[in-house]
Amino acid sequence: MTAQRAGDPQKGKPRRSSRSLWNDNRTAEPQLTRSEIVRVALELLVRHGYEAFSMRKLAAELDVKNPSLYWHFQNKEDLFDLVADAIVGECVLPEDGEPEAWAERLAETARNLRAAFLEYSAAMPLFTGRALLGPNGLRLSDYVIGTMRRAGFDDRTAGYAYLLLTYYVVGFVIQETAFGRGEAGEARLREMNDLLRGLSPERFPNIAAIRETLTERGLDERFELGLRGMLGGFAGERKEN
Repeated sequence: MTAQRAGDPQKGKPRRSSRSLWNDNRTAEPQLTRSEIVRVALELLVRHGYEAFSMRKLAAELDVKNPSLYWHFQNKEDLFDLVADAIVGECVLPEDGEPEAWAERLAETARNLRAAFLEYSAAMPLFTGRALLGPNGLRLSDYVIGTMRRAGFDDRTAGYAYLLLTYYVVGFVIQETAFGRGEAGEARLREMNDLLRGLSPERFPNIAAIRETLTERGLDERFELGLRGMLGGFAGERKEN
């Protein structure tokens, strides 16, 4: 439902089809389950970060030999597909209600998805270019599309709404976590403030006029502003149809 991943880092190993990944009936070593591997992989990502993750470290954490993992996954990207889907599964979807309340339900969905991503912010690089085709990703997709269709939007707009909503939340969270939260974020804000203060107001008059706005705290407020703008754009599409 999103653009395909730009490239598999393990180019010599063909990816298993999506269908076989999500419906795997192979006989696996009995002491190890997929759900346990995914859970521990997510813990490692949170603890050490995406760049430090490896299948070797995962095997050591599970106290198994590395080849045991490949009973369940052809490669690391297969595992990451399931880890990403597990994170999406943490997003609570609102109860269905009146069709006219579509914007409120989509806004709540976006907030809940952002909260789930922030809970596992160290794993956000997994979502760059990754199609959300697991059970939880499809559940999210079907919910958003269904909400739009019941509200009277045409199928094209309903499909685009799902894509744009997920693009917005993923992109926003990747940026806010990359910038840094807590002390790291405060330090980056001070650096940015110093840089903007040093700009010539004659050369950059508009930046100088709103400099403090660009470096003020309030990521929640910015998220909500972008969300309102997007939902307002969707509403305009319905009026035209």
